[in-house]
Amino acid sequence: MTDDGARELVSHTEDFGGRYVEVVVWEVPVSERYPDGLKYSMQYGTVGGETIIRYDNFPDHPDATHHHKHTRGGVKDVDFEGLGPLLETFKDEVNAHGDTWD
Repeated sequence: MTDDGARELVSHTEDFGGRYVEVVVWEVPVSERYPDGLKYSMQYGTVGGETIIRYDNFPDHPDATHHHKHTRGGVKDVDFEGLGPLLETFKDEVNAHGDTWD
């Protein structure tokens, strides 16, 4: 646990040769910034730095709700029904791009 009360729950990176997945989830104290007590990022991108898909709940996008998705086309709000369902959606989208991630 860190000094600010955060505890890393998940840290996973997978390399697909040119593209990668990185999932990081922290349990954090419930606050206005993180009302679910979770801080997460699920990134699928290229090793060159391009974001293909990223889900996160960082409250730094004034045009998006707390839970949102980044794509090449911009940022859009997503319904958050829990970390498990969101992770499954993310995995399905990675697999739909041709990279197999179980």
